[in-house]
Amino acid sequence: MIKFKNLQRTLVCAVIFSVTYLTHAQEINSTEVNEIPSVMLEGINGNRTINGTTTYDGLSAGTVGTGGSYFGNVAGRVITAATSYNTFLGSFTGYSQTSGNNNTYVGTGAGIFGTTGGNNTMIGFLAGTNNSTGSGNVFLGYNAGYNETTSNKLYIDNSSTTIPLVYGDFSSNKLGINTKNLVNSVGGANTSAYSLYVKGGILTEELRVRTGWADYVFAADYNLMPLNMVANYISENGHLPNVPSAEQVANEGIEVGDMTRIQQEKIEELTLYIIALEKQLQELDKKVDHLSKQ
Repeated sequence: MIKFKNLQRTLVCAVIFSVTYLTHAQEINSTEVNEIPSVMLEGINGNRTINGTTTYDGLSAGTVGTGGSYFGNVAGRVITAATSYNTFLGSFTGYSQTSGNNNTYVGTGAGIFGTTGGNNTMIGFLAGTNNSTGSGNVFLGYNAGYNETTSNKLYIDNSSTTIPLVYGDFSSNKLGINTKNLVNSVGGANTSAYSLYVKGGILTEELRVRTGWADYVFAADYNLMPLNMVANYISENGHLPNVPSAEQVANEGIEVGDMTRIQQEKIEELTLYIIALEKQLQELDKKVDHLSKQ
């Protein structure tokens, strides 16, 4: 009996909806191509309006600005006419925005407290919440960039953490993985030209590094240090010539490409030493052979 009553209610609702739809449909004059019927401009608790170049829909949604689109409850509610090409999609998106152009906020509360910034892209629930005046930011994910207040930053994460999975600084063209420490120097080493910073290890199947190579060791004018001088250098410095010390490596790290070249340099120098020793051995063999025949 209960199932039968529920079926009855469903059928009644369907009939009421159909009658209401047909009644509204009669109000639409399909021959007026350039005129938007008023019934299509009615929103639930709000408006659906095309106002010049601005489109908006939602209770107290913004209504002005060139090329603006505001969809959602109080989306862009205080936006001014001087703005252009802002798109706010979701309740409370761009809630406090008064000026600034070319912003795209998608998701409930995205860019909620932004006021004057421009060229921002914030996608996700409460993305960029506390960024009031920053510009050129990209925040992607739930709460991404929640506490970031400056400009030209990239956050990709699914939380409000201040150290996101992916962090970037567009002003310096640097990118961090699990780190915001995009430093320009390590110890005394200049790292300002570096673009990628990673907190933790990197696991990969292959790594290719383009760098200089050490074939200059085989040039005719290469100054190969005699072995006795190498021995003195090691005794005085505790490491090979042209090789960084343990202290320097601890402070500055190493450049993989450069260190590979240095190691190759030492391998090629060793080859030259071995060739020279082979020649000496051959000369000694000749002398021993000559003495044995006397």
